[in-house]
Amino acid sequence: MRASFIHVADTHLGYEQYGVRERFNDFSRTFWNIVDDAIEKQVDFVVIAGDLFNKRAIDAQTLIHAIEGLRKLKERRIPVIAIEGNHDRSYYRDGLSWLQFLCYQDYIVLLAPIMQDGTPQIDRWSPDKMQGAYVDLLDGRLRIYGLPWQGSATARALEGMSQALQKVRSDEQSQGIEYRLLTMHTGVDGQVARVQGLPTMAQFQPLRESIDYLALGHVHKPYEFDGWMYNPGSTETCAAEESQWDDRGYYYVEIDTDEPERIIDPEKKERRHHAVHLRSQRRSFVRYDLRVDGLTEPTTLYTRLEDYCRREGPNYAAHKPVVHIHLVGTLGFDAGSLDQVTMEQIVQHYFQPLYARIDNNTNDQDYIPDDGDIDGRDRTVWHELERRIFEELVGLDARYLPAKEQWSTVISELKQSALRNDDAAEIAQYLREKRASLLNS
Repeated sequence: MRASFIHVADTHLGYEQYGVRERFNDFSRTFWNIVDDAIEKQVDFVVIAGDLFNKRAIDAQTLIHAIEGLRKLKERRIPVIAIEGNHDRSYYRDGLSWLQFLCYQDYIVLLAPIMQDGTPQIDRWSPDKMQGAYVDLLDGRLRIYGLPWQGSATARALEGMSQALQKVRSDEQSQGIEYRLLTMHTGVDGQVARVQGLPTMAQFQPLRESIDYLALGHVHKPYEFDGWMYNPGSTETCAAEESQWDDRGYYYVEIDTDEPERIIDPEKKERRHHAVHLRSQRRSFVRYDLRVDGLTEPTTLYTRLEDYCRREGPNYAAHKPVVHIHLVGTLGFDAGSLDQVTMEQIVQHYFQPLYARIDNNTNDQDYIPDDGDIDGRDRTVWHELERRIFEELVGLDARYLPAKEQWSTVISELKQSALRNDDAAEIAQYLREKRASLLNS
């Protein structure tokens, strides 16, 4: 038997990232490009390993865009086998998800086994009930199993699935099943540090005896193991951190069961397929960490940002990228003095982006007062300790450094006025007068 298929996951249709409508369209265009590639390659089927949609309650335009791609596959008689991811599920257990709606409309086959005590029941998918653990394709020679998102019960469901598949193995052989594929919406522990609670590689190993190709989704970082476990990654950039995984996309897989398996070593057999990971066509996404350590005033930060944008911007300007700048490190001045508009204008000028965002992830400079002559346990010296703290904090901003002693006194007076509930207008006038005299002195 020879066959081919596309394995895709985490398309997140309907995601209007940063509130930019064109990003909504980007996610749909990327999905349509993969559909077009499937048609051009004349694949036998498409597997969607969860999170077709970005959220459970999609709008009409998102549904239209999904159908636009699925309809092309249906017209060419290319079946689409899907499972629900954590973003696709209905809000209520007895509710209807939008993937179930697409199944009822005959755009997809939605696999969802009946679970009993955490164990999937291996029943054939029924077009009448629109439910079942597997579907057979290619004259019954290829079987696709599906296990949707299980959340905290994933490890138990994985163990139950392994045991259930071992029990039906002899039946598969008698039925002439030559190739077995399992699609799951989960990941492998340790692939992305912030994604916790996923099954370990050891927990997946019992599946190897029963499954030729394990099609995963959920984790947006692409990875594969030992020629049988594959995760394509997200098709578009759902978060800034994903830009570091530039090879995200989808798999094009060719199956040939007529070629005998070659023994590589006693513990491992080469699988009867060839999987090629393809980078999806998507909008350029630039993420850059701008270090601010050692900078003593806002203008020096603007200069450093402009140097980066002047160097890299022309490489992307023609593509209208999304640009996400992270300010990292320790600021040597008050972060409140940074002008967000000025920084965004610098990025706009050199990158000509669809959208620019600058996040301040810096730390304040640690304050360790030279208070060896002050015992903080003595309440009579707290006023002096407070004044010194104000003085050191004011001195972190180069604009106020020359008059930091005077400014510390001003801040102390402002605090006392506030505690006395003095008139707000009088407090503001006092601050204006002091600011005018100290900055011009």
